[in-house]
Amino acid sequence: MKVNFITNLPLQEVSGGFSGMNVAAHEALAEIAEVHCVGPISPRTSPVGRLAAKLKRSLRTPAKFFAFSEARLQQIAEQVARQRRRDADLDFYHGFTPWIRCVSPVPYAAWSDCCFRDYLDIYHPAGSFDECDIARICSSESKWMRGARAALLSSEWARLRTKAHYNLPDTLLGNVGIFGAMEIPAQDCHNGGRGFLFISTDFARKNGLLCCQAMQRVWREAPEATLTIIGAAPPAHLLADPRVRYEGYFDKSKPDQLAMFARHLSRAFALIHPTTADTTAMVVIEAAFYGCPSITVRDFALPEVTGNGACATLLDRPVTADTLAQAMISLIFNQRYYHDLRARARDFSIRRFSRGAFKKRLQDRVRHIISEAETKRA
Repeated sequence: MKVNFITNLPLQEVSGGFSGMNVAAHEALAEIAEVHCVGPISPRTSPVGRLAAKLKRSLRTPAKFFAFSEARLQQIAEQVARQRRRDADLDFYHGFTPWIRCVSPVPYAAWSDCCFRDYLDIYHPAGSFDECDIARICSSESKWMRGARAALLSSEWARLRTKAHYNLPDTLLGNVGIFGAMEIPAQDCHNGGRGFLFISTDFARKNGLLCCQAMQRVWREAPEATLTIIGAAPPAHLLADPRVRYEGYFDKSKPDQLAMFARHLSRAFALIHPTTADTTAMVVIEAAFYGCPSITVRDFALPEVTGNGACATLLDRPVTADTLAQAMISLIFNQRYYHDLRARARDFSIRRFSRGAFKKRLQDRVRHIISEAETKRA
């Protein structure tokens, strides 16, 4: 079996959830097929388009989504057509939207964490973009997905939302889940400390300020508690208290930085993740590998990756500093429950979200797609 793996990301990049899934999906396919990597396909966006969008944002008027202009989408399609292996049995696309002008002469499938409509609704304020332009992209994405043998999502939450947004047949959409892009440690090595951990690439959208406000309330009951911030930098004034530490970013593709990141997960009392914009939150899974439970929201795909709350504390949105602090304090002073929660979080994530489990789910779907295609040809 020959497969074109079509991506806009380099296989060496494992910095975040989407890039980690890119690498794992390529690995999974390479174990069952002869894989030809097409990419990274990512032509430069138009400087004029970027400038026009920036100007419109400054005037607070809806802008066109220049990254998916017709000109750039056509560039992408042409590059894919030139680079793809012509004798392949399957084209597999990492992501949906960049490829909506690609025409595959063989059966094709795609994976993403959400559709474009959800990406907009989750990560951008309403009215940010021109509705006619958004309708163009969503309509094209829906049509392109209908032509696929399978459109695979990372969660049931995203699968059902994609089905509703685009009125797609249930049989077209699959859920192959997600995984934690970390080696699973042999055991939980938590040292008993009460250090909370906050990890994000967007401090504001993940509610970093709220976490710092909650710590003020936690310190009234547990002054020894600490907060470690990883990723996007907080405003400087939030670091005035020595119990709040900022560690910056860790590059998982570098062994020494990966090891430092793993140490933070192993020492953390709990991950606080009161996010306002998310899909599946790989970091919640990775923390759980180390026995670190999460305090997060009952929204997006977070219930799925926490056993519907059996392996985490789930809070209804909007989360306040008081409700977050109360959940944190409850874990500190209910030690029997807390230790049970650590064990449940670790066991659930290892069973469901290991790299191997994800790869098997994806491989099973791809084998099924190829088998169906061969049956139809016969």
